[in-house]
Amino acid sequence: MPSARPGAFGEEQGTRAIVRETVKKVKRVLCSLISMAKERGREHTTLTETAQQVVTILKKFDNIKMIAPGIIKTSARGAGERYITAVYTAAGMELIISGQSVQKVAVHTPDPEAVFSVLQKDKRLRNFSFKERERKPGV
Repeated sequence: MPSARPGAFGEEQGTRAIVRETVKKVKRVLCSLISMAKERGREHTTLTETAQQVVTILKKFDNIKMIAPGIIKTSARGAGERYITAVYTAAGMELIISGQSVQKVAVHTPDPEAVFSVLQKDKRLRNFSFKERERKPGV
């Protein structure tokens, strides 16, 4: 039975509006918190087909803190042999993955040599050539 108090219906509508606004705010906060927990970088999230194969294997490692895809550059030479070059950094390593195009993927890990060794032994990557090199200034 409706309230006999004058204005009760209007007060109920006002309360509902406040609840709706509060729910919207909570949803926005939760969405922002969830989006902060990304496993990859925020700017470049697209992976080439070749890089996707490598990242699929990297996701299974427990000691990798982050996988951050970089810019994709098209290769002038077209499709050829596929390479994975490891460049060791202070945060782990940067993989330069080339196929039809070239993409750098930063891998943050405390033991990059072990991760690269496992990649070399993985049978899904047997068609890749593997190289290691030291960091070159400006590259």
